[in-house]
Amino acid sequence: MENVSDLEQFLADTWHDIANLVRESAVYVDHAATECLHWHTGGRMYSFLKDAGAVSVYELAMYNFRYVKVQNCKKAVIISTSTNPAFYQRTVKMIMEKNAFDCCTIVTAAHPTVLSYEDTVPLEDRVDYIKLKRDVRSWMRSNQQSQDCLVTILFRPIFISPIDDGLFVTPPFADLLSPLNSELVKNSECAVDHLVSLFNSLFTYLNMKEDIYSMGKFSEYVAEKLEILPAAVNRRNNLAGAKKKGVSLIFVDRALDLCTPTSNNTESLLAKILCTLPHLPHHCNDVAINMSPLFCGSQELVEVPGCLASNDKSLMNILITKKQKEVLIAMNKMLIDIFATKENLKSKLATRISARSLEKLVNKFKDIDNLHAITESSKKLQVVLGIIQALTSEKTSQLDLLISLEKLVLQNIAVSRDSTSVLGQFSNIIRTREKRGLDTDNILALLMHIYALAGTEIQFSPQQEQQLKEAIADAVFEDIAKLNENPVSNKMSVYQQTLLLFGVADAQSRKETSAKVAEHIMNVLHEVAQQRAFLHDYTSLMSKSSSQEIVQRVSILQQLLTDIFHPDRYEIPDLHQKSPSLLSAGFNLFSKGRVKHYPCDNDWVIIYIIGGVTPEEVREAKEIISLFNPNCQVTIAGSRLLNPLDIVDKFLLSSMDY
Repeated sequence: MENVSDLEQFLADTWHDIANLVRESAVYVDHAATECLHWHTGGRMYSFLKDAGAVSVYELAMYNFRYVKVQNCKKAVIISTSTNPAFYQRTVKMIMEKNAFDCCTIVTAAHPTVLSYEDTVPLEDRVDYIKLKRDVRSWMRSNQQSQDCLVTILFRPIFISPIDDGLFVTPPFADLLSPLNSELVKNSECAVDHLVSLFNSLFTYLNMKEDIYSMGKFSEYVAEKLEILPAAVNRRNNLAGAKKKGVSLIFVDRALDLCTPTSNNTESLLAKILCTLPHLPHHCNDVAINMSPLFCGSQELVEVPGCLASNDKSLMNILITKKQKEVLIAMNKMLIDIFATKENLKSKLATRISARSLEKLVNKFKDIDNLHAITESSKKLQVVLGIIQALTSEKTSQLDLLISLEKLVLQNIAVSRDSTSVLGQFSNIIRTREKRGLDTDNILALLMHIYALAGTEIQFSPQQEQQLKEAIADAVFEDIAKLNENPVSNKMSVYQQTLLLFGVADAQSRKETSAKVAEHIMNVLHEVAQQRAFLHDYTSLMSKSSSQEIVQRVSILQQLLTDIFHPDRYEIPDLHQKSPSLLSAGFNLFSKGRVKHYPCDNDWVIIYIIGGVTPEEVREAKEIISLFNPNCQVTIAGSRLLNPLDIVDKFLLSSMDY
């Protein structure tokens, strides 16, 4: 686990460095940095900064500072992951003008080479943040008598949230997607420059030379950016010939497989938790757990929620890799152990464990007078409560129905092929969705699942597609009408928020808007189906090992890992390696896609999925790694943790034209 330890040390050193800056300061932290520190500290971000000597800690957002003035404090520390110059010109300016700070330190994850503060600023001024320092100093002076203001700007590579020992996500890039349309690649250029800059900082710290691979058109673009990054070229040249550790960094387009992340049929309990519990505010990877069962009646709500982030990475590993029955047994034993060590309360080991039996055990904590005993075990109790709330959620019946529909779709498509009637069936399901207890956004996720699964293997009939489009238009029409009648809801879905943005009221406008939305949805579904058309070996996500076996869905990641670690070392035409030199680049013209070095030749393999990764993919990956037992460590990574509705939001709803 040497490479994992090195990564943990990288994170520890980065945050320890920042902690040394915050003493006697008002600290402002943006959402992505908060999420990085949240996972690094096991959910104790606030106490980490307070223990380091921070006077106060604030969320870094403009709406938070209109009336906030920090009393009896002359120092400010701003921790930001933004590369957007407008952020500094607005938010930082507002903080400085509302307070009388005489010392300001900005810790930014935007390296000078990616923070284009102003296009008109000479390069030498940008490289040392000179223009930004000058502006911050002028904002500080506008609110105080003294002209002696100290401004320091420091680059620190804040971008990684460790979920467990084999998984990390990158909150600053939660919205970075591999687009369905390759013409949109350039729209993400700034974010890609930022991402490769931070990966370069990671490898610089670790003193590693990377081999870069890609699968998918957007990933190839990202890989090329990292390959030609001047700082990365210099680092690799300096390491040439030296004894060094190697790392294989594999970028994979999420868009190649939108079938897996839109599936509810998962053995990973973490996936069920992400589908049923709300996210922590401004977080993409952790959930808000109701802690009131520990302290009061279930009708009352404890204002501060619990979460899953923990310094004990084995807890997350259990939630990702173990089957539900095994997780329940492990949690039951953990609770009994807590009782035995803290209160000498005897409890028999149950033979059949359910969410309800766990709930009864948790309720016993109300009888414990020793608050310290609860506090010491609070993280374990938060995880247990998260499991209970996910498994007893009112959403579980809908999830069960969606899972059964998924299974039906898979077998129907596999058996019927081009004669499949699955779209006709779904048109009927859309029209009867309320009777079935299904929400429209879950049906949209299932439609994306169908088209991603079908790919270019299955051609749906134009008649069925027209019928489907009409059913979608009718559903959207009805949903807009209901929202206009009851517009206010604390738990409004992204789909509902999107419909409200159209701002239509009369029936004729609703009809036109509904037809427009349905047309957009069908166009996106067709794009989803085409994503693997250019691949050689990974065009299908269906597998049948024998004529007696039923067809199984198999993800792109499963297929890729199986090929990478197979002892026969197959050629992988769909995995492209960036050429590290002009000579090999010339040779690569004759062997495009042929991997000359093998990814597992290095002692560490990182597979980064651009657009996000699901707990189920990580579970499947760990099974394959365990099966082949390669002589290298493998880390799965991605922009964020995903659930099916995230895919609907990012790939379908956010691209709508209002």
